Amino acid sequence: MPPDKFPKRNYAPRPRRGPPDQQLPPRPARGEGRPPRERRGDPGDHGDRTDRREGRPLRETEFHPPAEVPCEVPPEPAAETAWEPQAGWYDQRQGERGDDFHSQLVLPAVARQLQARPGQRVLDVCCGQGVLGRFLAEAGMEVVGVDASPSLIEAARARAGHRERYVVGDARTLDAVLPGQRFDHAAVVLALQDLDPIEPVFAGLRALVKPGGRIVMVMTHPCFRIPKRTSWGFDEEQGVQYRRLEAYMSPMALPIRTHPGQVNDSSSTTSFHRPLHHYLTALGTAGLAVVGCEELCSTRRGTQGIRSSAEDRAAKEFPVFMVITATRLWRRTSLRE
Repeated sequence: MPPDKFPKRNYAPRPRRGPPDQQLPPRPARGEGRPPRERRGDPGDHGDRTDRREGRPLRETEFHPPAEVPCEVPPEPAAETAWEPQAGWYDQRQGERGDDFHSQLVLPAVARQLQARPGQRVLDVCCGQGVLGRFLAEAGMEVVGVDASPSLIEAARARAGHRERYVVGDARTLDAVLPGQRFDHAAVVLALQDLDPIEPVFAGLRALVKPGGRIVMVMTHPCFRIPKRTSWGFDEEQGVQYRRLEAYMSPMALPIRTHPGQVNDSSSTTSFHRPLHHYLTALGTAGLAVVGCEELCSTRRGTQGIRSSAEDRAAKEFPVFMVITATRLWRRTSLRE
């Protein structure tokens, strides 16, 4: 390569502009000859801070921490559909951990669909005595439960750990019950069919759950488990157990006796049957998109007999619970779009 192809750069100082005889004053050393900068106050002292451009006080950023969960337990139920008359019986029946349906089917399905991480906040709607709340809190989640029954809330608080909070309130007015609260996820377990209407419930969930949060709903299967409209049958000729379905499309409010075997006890609750499309439409209208679904079959089996195999096949074919998982959309969309 020729030696002059890349000549050396000239690092000699560049001459100053101007007449040769003009002498420029020396530059002051750093910090000398300059007016001292005005201090704007000590860190954290913002009382006299002003905007240097316009001389007006700086506007401090306003921070509103989430409102505390109410602690008072009102004496009256928060809704007419509350299980207050049945609270003692229900708490005794379900206890601290729930029954075998909870432990074997419902709680594992909620955990799979919720996909919550330790430290995240989960809203438990219609929490009862806190079976789901304890299950999630033991996994590291922060849980706030809402139920309309004061007695069930007291039972939940009596067993609550430091990650659980419970409050009396109507599931149809969640944003008023928990103003200023935000949650990563939410769950409504075996309660939607006790509520009417359900549209305000979904609207409240959308208001409290963060965008992208998951909302898991568990209900008795709306197709195969309709009170007083579905039952088991057995075909002796074919040796097949089947599910009999007498009605489905018509919404119904069906009274359910709490203790059907006790003649002197007439206490009852109301079960609201709705066809499946009713739930899906209400979710979409509220801005909640369905992203998952499970159908859970019973693990219970009767005594061994000549029909055991047929009963086992039927139990594996007709689910007892349906799990619907929705996510909170970033913006509300119309079903017409």
